[in-house]
Amino acid sequence: MPRLFKHFSLHQVLLFSFAAAVLRFLIIAWAVEWLWLLLFAQIMHAATFGMFHASAVGLIHKYFKGKHQSKGQAIYNSVAFGAGGTLGGLYSGYTWEVLGASLTYSIAAGCALLAMLLAAWKHR
Repeated sequence: MPRLFKHFSLHQVLLFSFAAAVLRFLIIAWAVEWLWLLLFAQIMHAATFGMFHASAVGLIHKYFKGKHQSKGQAIYNSVAFGAGGTLGGLYSGYTWEVLGASLTYSIAAGCALLAMLLAAWKHR
């Protein structure tokens, strides 16, 4: 990650992680017949998680200084993993049962796209 951050900003890496997540979710939704695409999607899973986490932690250190960094980490963990994981699990279980796997992953791609657009808009 240090080499990556020499060439790209935290914000650029965050936006790229969202864009890669959109592609990954769409591949899983609509290309399950092709093993090589699923393998690519799994590699992208590691990349999107790593890029998102590294840029999010970097942004926390940028905006929460000194003794407030632990508060920033707590907010990040609560929102991203606590609330995000809970809401994602609830919606995906319901939509998987009602709409099926492909539409569930398509909705996830839409959420990642919305997050990317929001992050791009708020950065301006």
